[in-house]
Amino acid sequence: MSVIPIGPNPEGIRRAEPADAPRLKEIALAAYARYVERIGLEPGPMGADYEEAIESAEVWVAMADGDVAGYAVTRHPGDAGVLLENLAVAPGHQGRGIGRALIAHVESRAMAGGAAYVELYTHEAMTENRRLYARLGYEETGYVVEDGYRRVFMTKTV
Repeated sequence: MSVIPIGPNPEGIRRAEPADAPRLKEIALAAYARYVERIGLEPGPMGADYEEAIESAEVWVAMADGDVAGYAVTRHPGDAGVLLENLAVAPGHQGRGIGRALIAHVESRAMAGGAAYVELYTHEAMTENRRLYARLGYEETGYVVEDGYRRVFMTKTV
């Protein structure tokens, strides 16, 4: 399996394997826990089925220090874009550029596959995520309340 380098310390990005599912769940629980009080419920990724995601979506993992340090789940909804459905970095690995590397990887794959854009969504109260995505060129394109979540959709042309 090839691993795409992502910087001087992280070891690379590779396609997720079924054996990665428990680690992805662990990362989601740890990374999203700080938002529970802020938004009043558990963010969706905390309850996601990562075994199912690995089977039905493109799931990418970033390796660092010999471990899965973060992941990105993407789907191709059948139109001209790619949906970045879920992105998380383990708290101990945050601040190292791993999330940005995963986003760049998703964007690069989207372009290579002929997609016109990458779309994502985040909770409106996750303001730090919204600022990061805006710095990376994503524009807020819509708002919806879905299953109790106040989602902000953001899109970037690739």
